[in-house]
Amino acid sequence: MCVEDFYKLVLEDYFLSVAVHKPPEKKAPIIVMFHGFTGHKIENRRLFVTLARRLCNEGFIVVRFDYRGHGESPFEFKDFKLKWALEDAEHVLEHILKDYKSFGDAERIGVVGLSLGGAVSVHIASKYGNRVKALVLLSPAINLNEIFSKFRKYEGEYVYFGPFRIKYENLLEISRFNGFPLADKITAPTLIIHAKNDKSIPYEMSIEFYEKLSVEKRLVLLDEGGHVFDTWKSRTTVIDETVKWFKKQLKL
Repeated sequence: MCVEDFYKLVLEDYFLSVAVHKPPEKKAPIIVMFHGFTGHKIENRRLFVTLARRLCNEGFIVVRFDYRGHGESPFEFKDFKLKWALEDAEHVLEHILKDYKSFGDAERIGVVGLSLGGAVSVHIASKYGNRVKALVLLSPAINLNEIFSKFRKYEGEYVYFGPFRIKYENLLEISRFNGFPLADKITAPTLIIHAKNDKSIPYEMSIEFYEKLSVEKRLVLLDEGGHVFDTWKSRTTVIDETVKWFKKQLKL
């Protein structure tokens, strides 16, 4: 039976809120999840919780966490920068490589990224190379410049996203990221899942990135589900495809 622990990963001058799912098996493969913009380690309608529990029941250790300015981690969303998410992801991965050795298999690490987490995942997979053995991108935001281009001529100190607001200068920092040039640095087998009716990120972006990858890869395009796979059929498909991919690539 899986055990779920919640803790603070204390860094130099802040902490990250972390949840880890542990199966009874020792030296299990490890999956790290990167959430989306304005999201959190639970994710929309519990997507990450449901997926993490399914993966854990299949024998994987799963790590979820909140970037700074998100979820239960410190600082306000208005100050969020993509730099924070990339740094936080690296800190979590280094923490896993160092501190999970007694019960996890650091030679079999997989990564899941949803939306903005797709950009974070591409960064991690390209930087850490063979340390990441499998990659799953869900509605990935690969080219943030294209996604946030409509805000370039925005006037005002803040840009508003529902109940959230972010400093305009920080949104510009986020929009400078383009993950397409990183495709040739990725060595991990990659699964991409995207719904054709996604109104936040065009599914054509996933097709373009998929075509640039030179690794073992699979692209699944869904007819329904929207940006966060909010129908039963789409969510079930996402979870089943993700579990199957990690079991194949991480040799479970």
